[in-house]
Amino acid sequence: MRLMMLGAGLAAAITLAGLLAMTGTLRALISPQLSAEVHFADYPLPKGFGLEPQVVADFLVAELTTRATDDIALRLAMGPEGQKKVIEVAIPRLVNSVVVRDMIANIEPLANVLSVGDFRMSARVVVTSNDLVRKDVALTMPGVVLVEAETGIAAVETTSTGLTAVNLGEMAADETRVLTVWLGQAAVDAGAGIGKQLLLGDAGGTVGRVWLYGRGSWQGADLQAMPAARWMVGGALMVVFVASILVMLLAVLARLTLGRKPRRFSPA
Repeated sequence: MRLMMLGAGLAAAITLAGLLAMTGTLRALISPQLSAEVHFADYPLPKGFGLEPQVVADFLVAELTTRATDDIALRLAMGPEGQKKVIEVAIPRLVNSVVVRDMIANIEPLANVLSVGDFRMSARVVVTSNDLVRKDVALTMPGVVLVEAETGIAAVETTSTGLTAVNLGEMAADETRVLTVWLGQAAVDAGAGIGKQLLLGDAGGTVGRVWLYGRGSWQGADLQAMPAARWMVGGALMVVFVASILVMLLAVLARLTLGRKPRRFSPA
């Protein structure tokens, strides 16, 4: 009897854990004080999308050369020789792919627009600090191109190993930071192993937990973030299956028992 009660209690615990995992409650119960949810999504772009610095340089050289050739005021001011030097020497030296590339990098709004050509994936990241003020909170992610924060700061940095990281700076107690992150080819190349490169921590040495979700949203998506929860759900389903089989067997046995007519013995 005691063994049956122990088995029934274990089955109830597995069933409850499975239900909590399916409803998203289990993750909230076992989540540490510093955690991050990472929800990945595809970011498809048309083929050939982007802008090469060399293309911009070639266009500018052709445009300026045409203007310098047709500009009468320039020819009168500099003379034929001066105009020729501008066209053949000055314009090619001042406008080339190196100069254009530096110009794009130094004009931040333009750099952000043109960086769209490098986007391959996007992610919605929710970082939560539940207990105390933390300094230099950072989340490493491969191939981060651009990041935006709904509140607070978020900057892209490169670690000593070449891995990009999102630096959130200081986070207050019980603060939640929501980020939108765009990632490049390195995130795609990481494939299924990208979860091993998602590390969360702060300057105090605290190691947080990263809950990784795949593309799309669906009921029970926490099963992606918690592989162990899959076994809990499987165990809950197994308990239900075994219980249903036992109920069916008991019903059949009860029917057979009731269907038997007692034999009457007559005296000899």
